[in-house]
Amino acid sequence: MCDSLRIALFACSTQRQHGGGVLVADLVGVSPELIGSVSFGGLRAYGLGYAVDPDSEGTIYLSLVGYRTAVRGVWAALMDNRAVEMANQVLRRAEGAYLSRTMQLPESGLDHMVLLHHQAAIPHLEAGQAFFVLNNNDTPPIARFIAMLDRATAVPLLQTWGAELWKRGMKNKLIEPLGDTRGVEGWRVSADSELWLALIEKGIRRGALNLEAE
Repeated sequence: MCDSLRIALFACSTQRQHGGGVLVADLVGVSPELIGSVSFGGLRAYGLGYAVDPDSEGTIYLSLVGYRTAVRGVWAALMDNRAVEMANQVLRRAEGAYLSRTMQLPESGLDHMVLLHHQAAIPHLEAGQAFFVLNNNDTPPIARFIAMLDRATAVPLLQTWGAELWKRGMKNKLIEPLGDTRGVEGWRVSADSELWLALIEKGIRRGALNLEAE
């Protein structure tokens, strides 16, 4: 299994670098990192990353590699509202829908599965609800953030405001880092249109936000 796991991790990295399949890169663009394991049905699945919302304690993102029975078993347990423990972190289902993507990795015979909460995926994001921005490092993914904010709120936005809105959102706690993450960085973003609009109006008055698109 150790050799198969090493092959699988290499395959995950290669898939991300070359943009193949429907793995993590298609959803959030994170890199694989072995963080722990979970047993299910006598088989073991290995975690590559997770992100948990501290408010709801629900799982926002989970990446697993292992034999199909084990990987699907973990997925089924979470969808059935059963808690799963990995690397001393209890993972629970969050309210709402999930996207699930699975790909069989070459040579190893293992499956790589990604679960992503719909509020962390731009095409499935529901307006008016807090959403989650994920990245493979602690650099804010500004383009993704502004695209998600545009979809989640009724606030008029310019792409050029992204970096300034991120800075002001962090300062005013409209954006808060997710503390419970491994193998990925994440932020919870408010979708309160009134608060964002007030922040934008203040930024315009102070000259920090330009009304003319560059």
